[in-house]
Amino acid sequence: MKTAFTQSRAIFVSLLALCALVACSPQFNWRVVPNTDIGYMATFPDKPAQATRTMDLIGLQVPLTLQAAQIDGLYFAVGTVPLQGELAAQGPALRDALAQAVANNIAAGQAEVKPIQWLGKTVYEMSIQGKLPSGEAAFAQARFFEHQGTLYEVLMMGPGDSANPDSATSWFGGFSLLGQ
Repeated sequence: MKTAFTQSRAIFVSLLALCALVACSPQFNWRVVPNTDIGYMATFPDKPAQATRTMDLIGLQVPLTLQAAQIDGLYFAVGTVPLQGELAAQGPALRDALAQAVANNIAAGQAEVKPIQWLGKTVYEMSIQGKLPSGEAAFAQARFFEHQGTLYEVLMMGPGDSANPDSATSWFGGFSLLGQ
């Protein structure tokens, strides 16, 4: 009896180790990347690039700074919009416009966000399915929130019907606000 228990425990430990290795797949090289200029830290699956571009959202020219990494068709990004000047009172409208822009990227129709608790605050989450221009199924999972005069978009998007749960946990679990 003791031998059967020892064997089953060894098999369980081996399976647990195998699951851990699969979650840490070599395709992802997770790294913690602080963005002290904007005030967050994110765990990206590869070295991210950063760029700022102007988008037309709700009839306003909006500066969107994206820090993003792409690996095997999966796109991981943190977008930020400073809510200053004429943008100061536009947070909810800009959030909804950013969510719709994400939905449009994968032809997913109308974007819908729902409130959830994350980072100790109420944020708005969107989880949608659509299609890539090739016709292949695609998904997007994003969280939007305001913090200290900045609108944040934390996004994971790519081919398939939904995000890999391990990748989503690593991505969203690896995001934090600095100084909080």
